Amino acid sequence: MNREALTGLYRKMYKIRRFEERLLELFSENKLTGTVHTCIGQEAVAAAVMASLKEEDIVFSNHRCHGHFIAYSDNVRGLFAEIMGKGSGVCRGRGGSQHLCYKRFFSNGIQGGIVPDAVGMAWAEKIKKTDNVTVVFLGDGTLGQGVVYESLNMAAVFAVPILFVVENNEYAMTTKRADVFAGAIADRFHAFGIPCSETDDGDAEKLCGCFSEAVSYVRKEKKPFCQIVNTYRLAAHSKGDDFRDPREVEERREKDPLKRLERLLDAEEGEEIRRQVDLELAQAEEACEKEEAGIRALEPCAGEEDSRPFEESLLNREDVKNLHQLNAALEEILQKGPNAVVLGEDIRDPYGGAFRVTKGLSEKYPEQVVNTPISEAGLIGIGIGLAMNGIKSVVEVMFGDFISLGFDQILNHGTKYRDMYAGQVEVPVLIRVPSGGGRGYGATHSQSLEKFFVGMPGLSIAAASPILDCRKLLLRIEECMSGPVLFIENKTMYGARQITVCRNRAGRFYVEETKERFPLVKLSLDEGAEADAVIITYGGMLTAAMEAAEQLLLEEELLVNIISVTMIAPVSYGRLAECIGGEKFIFTLEEGTKRAGWGAEVVSGLCERLRGRTFRRIAAADCAISCSREEEKEILPNAGRIVNEIKEVML
Repeated sequence: MNREALTGLYRKMYKIRRFEERLLELFSENKLTGTVHTCIGQEAVAAAVMASLKEEDIVFSNHRCHGHFIAYSDNVRGLFAEIMGKGSGVCRGRGGSQHLCYKRFFSNGIQGGIVPDAVGMAWAEKIKKTDNVTVVFLGDGTLGQGVVYESLNMAAVFAVPILFVVENNEYAMTTKRADVFAGAIADRFHAFGIPCSETDDGDAEKLCGCFSEAVSYVRKEKKPFCQIVNTYRLAAHSKGDDFRDPREVEERREKDPLKRLERLLDAEEGEEIRRQVDLELAQAEEACEKEEAGIRALEPCAGEEDSRPFEESLLNREDVKNLHQLNAALEEILQKGPNAVVLGEDIRDPYGGAFRVTKGLSEKYPEQVVNTPISEAGLIGIGIGLAMNGIKSVVEVMFGDFISLGFDQILNHGTKYRDMYAGQVEVPVLIRVPSGGGRGYGATHSQSLEKFFVGMPGLSIAAASPILDCRKLLLRIEECMSGPVLFIENKTMYGARQITVCRNRAGRFYVEETKERFPLVKLSLDEGAEADAVIITYGGMLTAAMEAAEQLLLEEELLVNIISVTMIAPVSYGRLAECIGGEKFIFTLEEGTKRAGWGAEVVSGLCERLRGRTFRRIAAADCAISCSREEEKEILPNAGRIVNEIKEVML
């Protein structure tokens, strides 16, 4: 390493060290809030990695990200402002210490969760045929997370150009690695056929050489590689939670890589570097302290569905099966080129997915329709990473019940990136969710779990409907989505024919569609007459609601209108209230369980806008769904139960 490179390496490491030491001082002075996780003692790893990367390479970091960020960007001013909550911060103060985004650098504080996202971003580079490398940083404690192994497997199977950097500092927070970790770190990677090298960070020059070789391998071979670095954290896990033996820490301090590198410099040379860095940090801190906090204007009802006029109808006009409409939509998405992919378990031919929705697609688009392992968290995370890097990804969850395994990826990753990164990224991933019962599959293959996702900011949930052209609906979602979308597909609809609307009639019902991107569809058995009640529902429950409405009119002379909601979260409550009109009795109908359900959210939203109404929620019983077909009928809503509950309230 020449003199210039040596001094540059020392400057970078010292800047990271002094920045983080100053953060700890600011916390002790009560000038910062929240938390901070320093990499004091580990600076050589960050500096060595970044020295080998190109501008277009991608870096994904974790909660201990300051050193990685400074080595990547040299933007201490933006990082100071971010941690101080200032508007000039790299994420306008929204991300703070752990959640950073700058150019092609990203970090998130959920252990392990970043790994599938990084694999997805690397896979996107492969699809685009670039020679860019993605680097993802893991701590030794992160290797306890199952999603890491899902990601390692898929990175190896799909030959993704990614470098896994494991910083083994021997502790997960305050727990010794030896107390919770069996076997060797390298064996984890070897098990997936991923080449692995192990070194320590005592010699920063040598470490730069190791990473130069590792990055070159990934760039040339376009395959994953792992570099393990045995290091040591000299400061606490966060601000002050250090319960290690002080003698152990002091012994390791004597081996501080920064001090070892400093000895290779002339005394005056080192002093001048330190003076310049200290001045730069002081000026950056002073400038940030003078700024106002970065507080955005928040709307009380932020996140409601866009209800601007949209003229093209989504009503179904042809006699066709729901399955064929969905298949046609996916084919049109894939026709747009290699920057669109469909991922899922068993979705390739000859099987074509558990419900045959992708049948025939892999024969036509073999590179774009990809079978994945049974790894829902990893699969959804990879879809998120692909979407972050410009690939429109469609993820099929074989049964909607399994989406719970990917809950963290949706909640703490996909839905948060755009907001906490202040709009610097978009995550247009479409997650198809076959849901509901009626097939006798039992407790773990028959659920409607969308209620657990309804309250997530940044997430849209749409429902396929038997009265809509689901090909047009799916394409409309794909065209306009900028964040994650769950698309709920009721399993009983797949083989059934869609309801045909002709001259604004569907059988005995008059049909009215609101003019918006994702419309409300109103059905009535007597056009223009004042109804006695209204049922608000979505998806496959529409057919049961229609049966109940016909029975109530015939047997009890009760006119019950129906409103089918397309975008079930967020709901445009203003438009829904307008569509309801003057009906006094309002019923919500869903196939999910009642307690804390979608109906409860709708009722609360309408109560804020409508006065003097009577509400009733109709939903599945609060119990596990039985494999017994007869018992399943009693648990899930059906036309007979809808009729009885409406009569109980109104008669």
